[in-house]
Amino acid sequence: MVQKSFCNPLPLPDYPVGLYVRKGVKLGYLNNGEPVSFRETADPSVIYEDGKWYLYASCGMVWVSEDLAHWEYHPIELPEVDYAPCAVKHRGKYYITASNHSPLYVSDSPLGPFEKLGVMRDIDNKPFPRDMWDPMLFSDTDGRLYLYWGCTGPGIFGVELDPENPLRAITPNKLFFSFDPSHEWERCGEYNEDTSQSYIEGPNMFKRGKYYYLTYGAPGTEYSSYATGCYVGESPLGPFRYQKNNPVQQGRHGFVRGCGHACVVDGPNGSIWNFYTCVACRNHYFERRIGVDIGYIDEDGELHFQDASSVPQQAPGSNPAPEKGNSLGLLPVSAVKFTRASSQLPARWTSNAVDGNIRTYWEAAPGDKEPWLEVDMKAPFDVSALRIVWAEPNFDCKQGPFPGAWQFIVEGRLTEDAPWQCLVDASQNQTDLLIDYRTFETVRIRYARIRILGGPAEMAAGLTDFTLFGTGTPIPEDAPYWKYPEEKA
Repeated sequence: MVQKSFCNPLPLPDYPVGLYVRKGVKLGYLNNGEPVSFRETADPSVIYEDGKWYLYASCGMVWVSEDLAHWEYHPIELPEVDYAPCAVKHRGKYYITASNHSPLYVSDSPLGPFEKLGVMRDIDNKPFPRDMWDPMLFSDTDGRLYLYWGCTGPGIFGVELDPENPLRAITPNKLFFSFDPSHEWERCGEYNEDTSQSYIEGPNMFKRGKYYYLTYGAPGTEYSSYATGCYVGESPLGPFRYQKNNPVQQGRHGFVRGCGHACVVDGPNGSIWNFYTCVACRNHYFERRIGVDIGYIDEDGELHFQDASSVPQQAPGSNPAPEKGNSLGLLPVSAVKFTRASSQLPARWTSNAVDGNIRTYWEAAPGDKEPWLEVDMKAPFDVSALRIVWAEPNFDCKQGPFPGAWQFIVEGRLTEDAPWQCLVDASQNQTDLLIDYRTFETVRIRYARIRILGGPAEMAAGLTDFTLFGTGTPIPEDAPYWKYPEEKA
């Protein structure tokens, strides 16, 4: 029986194009400041209701899932909703706003349609400043409503809103905390080397019992050092104390790196989950993905999450002890193993598909009509899941090729001379999955290959990641498959 699981980055269908790409903005240092084509989504805001997760995120809204592994895309086009949308259920209504002075919208359903209410105003009836980025709406259990924000200013701010008229603040703007260079993880840079600055951003309020957990991201969305921190208080407007356990989640290494601008949300059976932004940054520093991991509150009332995971995790509702971790125990058994392919381009080596680096990729030669890539895992493993991340190396959002669905078959075998057996048949796939996670009945194999049968018109075939997940198996002394090919008689 295949155990239910999910794996990061989340396999969201119809991954959107970055907003700055659509606007043609020359923003970024990875490509000399020129506009580049890339797909991204980030800055999650999540509502969990009636067994479903509603994920609102930058560049495209909204995705819905019951298990975190399978998602449906419901695009909601709202004028003026830009980066970092936030959504909240308040007194039976669903409200959405976003960064850069976005209007507030309301609906009777989490999927809309949404009606524009107008621009939110402060206690002096003035529009909030245009640099009010990363807004977050929080509806307390007593029916009161709060707004938090922070990104380009000195820190994290908040106000209470009129619960009957969310367009109006009823308290003055309050600064809760700012960048503190004594918090080493907040310092800017891949290695937190810049003590002079930080982006203190992406606030989120989560309540459990009498405590209010105000989380935030730092030091910047492009860094592997991007992480989630937390202040705790007993009132939604503070005062707040800095947790001893900080950052509450980070991910400096592995395929999933960085985990800032997050959203802490309740899940089934009293569980706590952190949806977060993780880095990709191959073409542009806003090229990002979304991940999620389980957490808990310790006996001192402090919030904890495991490091950003990149291996299969237990599905929501199946883990009674999250403080002991959430992994299924499956490892990336194909990582940094022998590879070969039907073809490859210079510097787009086959090994790039199994190196655990989200910024590298294998690309087949242009004339390769039936591209395939094979991995020799050097030993037998019991394999039951895989993750594919497509590279789309020649994607051009203006002129094409345009992204779309890929058709493929993944096969495995135990010995080099054994026939291939099908693990995943996606030969008829019509879903655009930039990130694809699949599970199947456990099979013992040493070799695995993916055969790419079709894809978007004129799109080059390439893989950022081809990972098989499994567990090791005892090796009989007389096993012929333990010998390297050159050692065989």
